[in-house]
Amino acid sequence: MTKVKLAATIMLGRDKNGILEILLLKRNKALAFAGGLWVFPGGKIEPSEIEQSDDDLEAARLAAVRETKEEADLDIDKSSLIFFRHWTTPVKEPRRYATWFFFGNANLTNSEVKIDDSEIKEHIWINPQDALDKIKEGELAMMPPTLMSLQLIRKCKSVSEVENLLGEEEPIFILPVLQMQGTKWICMYEGDAGYASGDADIAGARHRLNLDFGANDFDFEYRDCITHQPINGGMHL
Repeated sequence: MTKVKLAATIMLGRDKNGILEILLLKRNKALAFAGGLWVFPGGKIEPSEIEQSDDDLEAARLAAVRETKEEADLDIDKSSLIFFRHWTTPVKEPRRYATWFFFGNANLTNSEVKIDDSEIKEHIWINPQDALDKIKEGELAMMPPTLMSLQLIRKCKSVSEVENLLGEEEPIFILPVLQMQGTKWICMYEGDAGYASGDADIAGARHRLNLDFGANDFDFEYRDCITHQPINGGMHL
């Protein structure tokens, strides 16, 4: 079985001219994991960060701050981070990560991003809904956890609204079950009729994201599912 590596990432937000913007970084397409995709700053947790921490969550905070400095040259206060999701890569994937997702307030620091032009090739500050629209326009490509994090806050108008939204709920731990159908990823979550077997065609409850890279399209299905009651319109975890 593939070893699961520990990782951490920060969805950084800032208020710019009355609009909420989130930082996205484009990974070098030559990278083995998520090459060419748009991501939040983040990466693997180092052994030294685990050794100096009381638990994995604290180590994740250290890693998220360090990786943000390395990838974007931004200094973030780890005490201000809000832990809101924990994603584990599907079991059958060749590279697997257990990743802590945090939200960070970039209004508290200089938000002038500097990338290395090696691992990270581009960066943008973008409104969450605009980013989701650009996925369907074929201008941005990203993995489901990134997409669904943006979906989660798409109605927020400011950093403070995001902090209030994420600060009021308990973090959710997510292990998707993935089925590929051509260029379409069907990402099933707990409560979906196909979650246990991995068969997306089984009739019954739906709790999934359909992400079609070929058609630059995605949609959420959530019906007849009693395991989870997602917020924000029942369209995500």
